[in-house]
Amino acid sequence: MNSTEFKEILAENKKLIDSIVSQTFDKSYRLYEPLVYALDSGKRIRANLYLETLRMLGKSPTSDDILFALSLEMIHAYSLVHDDLPAMDDDNVRRGKASLHIKFGEDIGILTGDALLNEASTLLFELSLKDSSYIKASKYLFDHTGYKGMIEGQVLDLRRDNIYDESYLLNVYDKKTADLFKASIVGAGLVCNLADEKIVKLCDYAYNLGLAYQIQDDLLEDAYKDELNILNIMNNDEARELLDKINLFAKNTIKEFSDNDFLLYLIDYLSVRED
Repeated sequence: MNSTEFKEILAENKKLIDSIVSQTFDKSYRLYEPLVYALDSGKRIRANLYLETLRMLGKSPTSDDILFALSLEMIHAYSLVHDDLPAMDDDNVRRGKASLHIKFGEDIGILTGDALLNEASTLLFELSLKDSSYIKASKYLFDHTGYKGMIEGQVLDLRRDNIYDESYLLNVYDKKTADLFKASIVGAGLVCNLADEKIVKLCDYAYNLGLAYQIQDDLLEDAYKDELNILNIMNNDEARELLDKINLFAKNTIKEFSDNDFLLYLIDYLSVRED
């Protein structure tokens, strides 16, 4: 796979999600605009992970799979809206535009995040009622984005000591970033009723991909002294060496899968991105 082919797949999957966002919510309700705003923009990496893992496993995504991918994006969006709040990371800009709470107010920011999580839950219940193959994937998703997973990562980030080590940092990145990657990738495996040993391989891939994604984020930061950042515990060369090592682990975990070109290419793509 070359860069052009890869970017075309990214764009096509993004288009699938973008095309249904505005249709998902009822325009007669006051949160319609902030809900659409929260889901606007972004590369749709998690949706891509789910859809392309399905294709790697030989399943052509259905309209229901598009909705499952949308639920992943809803949960990701809710986490970003809440993370940006003054009580959390206190960020005023998200993806080059005003954070949701800056544009609509902190109260609406909280409620929009709540609504996104609730809408994702409703969507997954509806899918599971129609097709039981989504039940395990939905449970896995909530297990890894609740207080034992993604939310735990945010708690560990917020309540960290001034001095922390590599083990602590990677644990935060596992929970805060990799767990939603796992839900996207392993979720596809569960929908396809994949054997347990292959599910483990997908989980290992997602874990390493999530760590690599977050480390690259760290390397792109200019001001990081007061944040959780790998450059606070090792120098740039050491961090890049660790990143290369993690990428190699990720590649080795899925080498036995056929049609794995997208997931292999994604590893290097995420590690050289500049935004």
